[in-house]
Amino acid sequence: AANDNFTRPSKALQPHSIDAFWLQRNLSKVYPEATDAKLKAQELLEILKTASDDRELENQLVILLGYGQFDFIKTLRTHR
Repeated sequence: AANDNFTRPSKALQPHSIDAFWLQRNLSKVYPEATDAKLKAQELLEILKTASDDRELENQLVILLGYGQFDFIKTLRTHR
């Protein structure tokens, strides 16, 4: 399932390890075309910067990535 392509949330994941490269590596598992992964990463970073609260963040990420990526979205929200 596509949901299995992203890194699952983990208590061992350190917030400082989440950066643009981590984001692109995880996105490239679902978007193998480098330009697609890069565009998604840029859109995602913009959402992370501009969303006013967790609810808005979650909604925008679901629209961008799809509900099937909810575990990944939760990881992003947790380590925002």
